[in-house]
Amino acid sequence: MKVPAKILGWNDAKPTFHLTRSSSNDKTGPIPVSTSPASTCPDSCPLKGNGCMVIGPFKWHWDKVSRGERGSAWEVFLDELRTLPRGQLWRHNQAGDLPGDNEQILPEFLKDLVKANQGRKGFTYTHKPVLSEQAGPVESNRAAIKEANAQGFTINLSANGLNHADKLAALGIGPVCTILPDQNPVNRTTPQGRKVVICPAQTRKNTTCASCGLCQRADRSVIVGFMPHGSQQKKALAIARAN
Repeated sequence: MKVPAKILGWNDAKPTFHLTRSSSNDKTGPIPVSTSPASTCPDSCPLKGNGCMVIGPFKWHWDKVSRGERGSAWEVFLDELRTLPRGQLWRHNQAGDLPGDNEQILPEFLKDLVKANQGRKGFTYTHKPVLSEQAGPVESNRAAIKEANAQGFTINLSANGLNHADKLAALGIGPVCTILPDQNPVNRTTPQGRKVVICPAQTRKNTTCASCGLCQRADRSVIVGFMPHGSQQKKALAIARAN
């Protein structure tokens, strides 16, 4: 069943969402991953168009999803998720963000996603604004993220650097990950003393999201750090050093 864009509150004429049942990404490993349209990404994310890791052939896939040329309507996408095996680890949004246009999370649609995930181990990341110093529906976004984490769908708050990670962790609404200001694969702490563990898929051979699962643990005490890489590395490093 197609959900009219007017009801969704999104700008896309036909927003679509794509589920890949077995990822071919070396870092992710062979787990299901989804892709959401680019309209879900907030303008407040400093990586948007300026260091985002979604590049190359995968960017072509994302563009097709964003244009409505690939993927399924929201309700069909949810039905696809419900067919995943119980206990299945899966990543939501290898590109894109939580349901809602730009800065906003639409709570009812996030609740639908949380329900579809029941019995499974879904996790994702978000740059939607949640800090008081940011513009947008901050309080509503916080509440939606906190509830989703409490209900078993893990939403990592994406930080732009170590200082930013401290601010997000202080909210207590979900686990935190961050891009790092260098390529040094050594665990460290934030300025306020929170432990940062480098993504194991970047530091250990034969380790993937499929075998690790650290980012899916909503109750973890550590912040997961990602070393920028690829053609956008310099831009991402500059953002991390400034935050």
